[in-house]
Amino acid sequence: MPDHANKTLDEKLTRILDDPSCDEFLLADAKDADMAFGIAAPGKNLESKQFRSLQEYRDIIRQNTQQGLIDIMLMSASTNEVLTLNERLFDQSRVTPAIRANDTTDIWLARGGIYSEQPSRPFRSASIDHAMCGKADCQREERQLGADLGLYSITFNNDTVLDAQALSAYREFCLEAERKGFRHFLEIFDPNCPVNPIADVGSFVNDHIVRALAGVTERGRPLFLKMVYHGPASLEELVSYDSSLVVGILGGSSGTTYDAFQQLWEAKKYGARVALYGRMINNSEHQLTFIKHLRYLADGQLTDAAEAVRSYHNDLAGLGIRPFRTLEEDLHATNRYFDYSSKTTSAVSRRESQGKGPERPRPEVVVAGHICLDIIPEFPQETVSANALIEPGKLKVIGPAAHVTGGCVANVGLTLHQLGVRTSLMGKIGDDSFGNEILNILQNTSGDLADGMIVAPGEHASYSLVIMPSGVDRSFLHFPAANDTFSAEDIQLELLKGAKLFHFGYPPLMQRFWEDGGTAMARLFRSVKEQGPMTSLDMAMPDPTAPAGEINWSAWLERVLPHVALFMPSLEEVLFMLDPTRHHELAEAGQVDTFDHDLLSQTADRLISLGAGIVVLKLGSHGLYLKSSSDAERITHGFYDGKRDLAEWVARELYAPCFEVEVASTNGAGDRTIAGFLAAISRDANPGEALEKAVAVGAMSVEASDPVVEAISLEAIDKRISRGWKRRQIESHLTEKFTRGESGCWRGKQDQVADAAASTIT
Repeated sequence: MPDHANKTLDEKLTRILDDPSCDEFLLADAKDADMAFGIAAPGKNLESKQFRSLQEYRDIIRQNTQQGLIDIMLMSASTNEVLTLNERLFDQSRVTPAIRANDTTDIWLARGGIYSEQPSRPFRSASIDHAMCGKADCQREERQLGADLGLYSITFNNDTVLDAQALSAYREFCLEAERKGFRHFLEIFDPNCPVNPIADVGSFVNDHIVRALAGVTERGRPLFLKMVYHGPASLEELVSYDSSLVVGILGGSSGTTYDAFQQLWEAKKYGARVALYGRMINNSEHQLTFIKHLRYLADGQLTDAAEAVRSYHNDLAGLGIRPFRTLEEDLHATNRYFDYSSKTTSAVSRRESQGKGPERPRPEVVVAGHICLDIIPEFPQETVSANALIEPGKLKVIGPAAHVTGGCVANVGLTLHQLGVRTSLMGKIGDDSFGNEILNILQNTSGDLADGMIVAPGEHASYSLVIMPSGVDRSFLHFPAANDTFSAEDIQLELLKGAKLFHFGYPPLMQRFWEDGGTAMARLFRSVKEQGPMTSLDMAMPDPTAPAGEINWSAWLERVLPHVALFMPSLEEVLFMLDPTRHHELAEAGQVDTFDHDLLSQTADRLISLGAGIVVLKLGSHGLYLKSSSDAERITHGFYDGKRDLAEWVARELYAPCFEVEVASTNGAGDRTIAGFLAAISRDANPGEALEKAVAVGAMSVEASDPVVEAISLEAIDKRISRGWKRRQIESHLTEKFTRGESGCWRGKQDQVADAAASTIT
């Protein structure tokens, strides 16, 4: 068997088990990513910006091993063969070689793949014999030639069948490993796609670890654990339960240097004795210097994460290496993600880990979905259309460009915040310059707004070029980017408890939510409703020539709308989705914006028949149309707990014309109108009041020259209405089907029986 006497791993483990309070700490460099990402695994060359080759990756492994500051080098079985078996890299090294012993499906991260969006299944590419001697069947004396240590990974998803399969596979591995003298450490990922909701992931994982290992005797147990750091309380609970369990943390996505150093320092403080860092090391400016500072913190030579960041930057300067971030930026903590595919957030908030006091109040509204950076060039006043500016080979002068957040998450979420509603945002951006700009805007607005945002390493943030010459309707050039990889599993359901509303926007622009015909969207809304909030959905117009424009949207709506209490699309979007042929004919005739009462009523009836509780159709400059189900039980079930006067929402039909304003910019107006409606509902408004607030917010947004629209508030709206703010004239053909009602709204035919329907609710 391999000689462990000269390996720091075995020396330190012995001391830790003899005295759990000792100061020993193990560091591992995880260079096994070729079993997960494929070609992207080595990361990018800092000079060429292209992916490194496998040979370059292995050169880095050689350098990091020869430095001698890590205790374990984790590799794929194929790299282990080259470096351990063939080159004998570890023979005279104090570093222990290890292999990834299995590759469950949640780490199959091929570009374009969706495996990580499905519950993890057990799988093993590597074999123990190949790790130990390089062939299928090792003789006893050959087992000392290669690695005798492996990482075995398991993911529990709160499903009896799947979790039993995972444990059965682990049991078989443990038995084979014991027979062959192969040691292992156990990696426990957070649920990558929980089949059933999990309120407290940290407790769920802790209990699974204890339960799974209770049936394993000493010879079959892992040397130590590798798991997500869920914060001080969760870690201390596990460490104090069983002193023979050596608990280690996994690093997760890259983040800032402070993120890495603070995580190690804090985890050690609360009982961790191992840290395994992969992307944090691999994506650093200089891996040897980064590892050196991890070791400083692990061994107590540096006792403060910020001090370590400053020391790291000083060393980079001495090496003539330009850091990725300024020192000030690199000293900030960010929201990072801790599973292999960067989809699961740590359950501990930055507020807790940085000692920022008690947790803030729960949000009233959570807004999730599409987010991007809108780049809005200023065009000369005489510009008739953008086409007039585009001539091959010509340069045309335009004005400055505004950079503002766009998409449902930003437009609706920031407006709700401005209206005084406690709001949390959930979306996904890349770690590029556009992503940083989006995150900075959100955090500068309010530090808590962005707590639910995902920053995905190596991905691009979405952006739109908004073409908006004066007096001309908008057009967009759009890059979906990280919105296309955002999935239902990215929604942190535990953060929805206590919220009144959950609003999701723009699934037609988010690939994971349209490519399966609505299955993921329906599953998400079903899970959200189990947490209590009222569900709300807004759509977007897909590109008819793109794949999203070619799916059966009617079938998509039929699958999703039974789980949607409040559906708020534009009339044009719904016409396209329910009857693409008719929409095309109307578009060809230039009549897409033309409507009458019958079209509105029939369209809403169709959506209600598909399952929606309340339908609000956006009509552009004409206002909003609302129609609700006459099924009192459907309305009651759809609202959040504690909503009063539910009878006022049954069997309603209302039309709210817009307020009169001078239009400066229509960008984001539809989203801000929705924000006004949601804000009113969160304040217990009736339908007429909600519509009034919605069109008022929309009107104030279009008259503002500043796209951010700082001045909107419910108080300002109330004052303006009380001073006689005029509504636009209702179309003459609509007056025959509507009569004047409350809050400046007009009542339709169905609304005439609203009082009778109200009596059915107690």
